[in-house]
Amino acid sequence: MRDIATDPDARAAGVEQTPKSVIQWLSRIGHDWFIVFDNATSDSGGLAAYLPQGDRGNILFTSQNLRLARHVPREARIELDDMEEEDAISLLLKSSSMDEHSTEWREAARPIVKELCCLPLALDQAGAAIAAGLCSIDDYLTRYSQHRRELLADPTFKGASNYGRAVYGTWDLSFRAIHVMGTEAAESAIFILQTFAFFHHENIAEEIIKRAAEAGSTEPAIGDDGNGSNVCLPPQLVQLDQRGCWDPLFFREGIRMLLSYSLIKKVAVTGIYSFHPLVHCWSRDRMSHEGRQISSSLASTLLASSITFQFMTADFGFRGALIPHIRALGNWTTELGIEMPYQDKQYTNFSFAYNEAGYWKEAGQLRDQVVQKRKQMLGEEHPDTLASMASLAVTYCNQGRWKEAEELEVQVMQMCKRILEEEHPSTLTSMANLATIYRNQGRWKEAEELDVQVMQMRKRILGEEHPDTLTSMGNLAATYWNQG
Repeated sequence: MRDIATDPDARAAGVEQTPKSVIQWLSRIGHDWFIVFDNATSDSGGLAAYLPQGDRGNILFTSQNLRLARHVPREARIELDDMEEEDAISLLLKSSSMDEHSTEWREAARPIVKELCCLPLALDQAGAAIAAGLCSIDDYLTRYSQHRRELLADPTFKGASNYGRAVYGTWDLSFRAIHVMGTEAAESAIFILQTFAFFHHENIAEEIIKRAAEAGSTEPAIGDDGNGSNVCLPPQLVQLDQRGCWDPLFFREGIRMLLSYSLIKKVAVTGIYSFHPLVHCWSRDRMSHEGRQISSSLASTLLASSITFQFMTADFGFRGALIPHIRALGNWTTELGIEMPYQDKQYTNFSFAYNEAGYWKEAGQLRDQVVQKRKQMLGEEHPDTLASMASLAVTYCNQGRWKEAEELEVQVMQMCKRILEEEHPSTLTSMANLATIYRNQGRWKEAEELDVQVMQMRKRILGEEHPDTLTSMGNLAATYWNQG
């Protein structure tokens, strides 16, 4: 502003070399003017003091701070998204000092552009590394897979833009700005950033937090974090109101802060968020091994606690949407060498979600571990052990592994009869499940015998109109039908 005061017209008008004098002059002059506020970071008050009045001028803000949009008419906002792929290829080749019109080089650049998700600063920096001889365009991806953090954090490769910061350095700056605030909103933002780093980068629903909080079982994240202490979720995050409903204020304050630094994005559906894939990588890469251990455990706790055994359409859809996050959690912990301690609830709930969504292999692997752990910790005849064996038998059925399913279900039925007695609901369920296995093997007589027993006992114990009785009648009818 003081520099503008040296303009000949400004000096002729008696403008002093102060921002206030310049702003007053711009507000009253009769010809057009144009001001750029480049990389503006202030939210409102500080910046508003520097905006001239009137309607002759034009002002352009460039900023990562979405809250500045409040000062700009909706029709005047332009959100810059990822580059188009062909433009991104041209940028990479230009930064690499290579012929951007060469078909051969453009095809060689394409996989790099896709891996870096068309992020301009990352492409510019990759080009600088190639131009400096650190790697060639043909082996960049190999070097990147081995040294991603070093390549994206190295400030010496500034690229053609002279921006002055590395890709990771830019986000580190935002993280430090949030961290030094020390507010509850900043605490929430850091927790969300580090925990969601172990989810899939797309379609992260706040419904996960809501369901976990209202399930009321989110106290320990893991049984033991390796140091003999429990890792817990921030109590503000899972706070309930007087009606027992989740209070989202703490979570949404953190989201608002991440949005203001462009570290997370809203999607079209309310309450759904996503990360740029490279931001997602950075959020894991910047953590220590201990930090990754804690954050992955918290992520696992949230996901497992959000899975409730309800069978409405909305619940089925919600559990299905969790599968990419459960898979991503497993992938990241494996890739980073994180050993996840066995947690019965998490293994059980994840296997339930996998089984329901038709991922039989993953469900079977988890359920087999649950069976082995419960046998070891609770004993073979504990009701929870029998329940896990029955669940594994169901997964074997879904995989068409009838012989293994039969052997396991026979064990469950015999132990239930001995431990819980013949008329116990769990015993009747195991008999019904074994009948289903016989039916799928075409062993109609054996299926019929079990179906009749189950139906008669349920009629006597539960009554003719109980849902379980009606189910057993339906099963028997199916057996008769298959026998013609």
